[in-house]
Amino acid sequence: MRSVAEALPRALKSLGIARRTREAQALWLWPQLVGPHLARETSAQALRGGTLWVNASSTPLAHQLHLERRGLIDRLNEMSFRQTGPSR
Repeated sequence: MRSVAEALPRALKSLGIARRTREAQALWLWPQLVGPHLARETSAQALRGGTLWVNASSTPLAHQLHLERRGLIDRLNEMSFRQTGPSR
């Protein structure tokens, strides 16, 4: 018998909603990813074609986010695949 964590990705894919689920998760996690200060100055708008589109309150902030994109992507991926629940 498989765990829910093992079965869920396959079930989402078979239902054709895996991509939309990833998009919703990326948008939902954005404030946690950047913290409260940056969350007030930015907003994640959409995940299309593997690109997360973010609005920033200023051009310098947008540029800074662009420079930090690799770290942001890595942290978002870590957050997206983190499981919580009872330890075994």
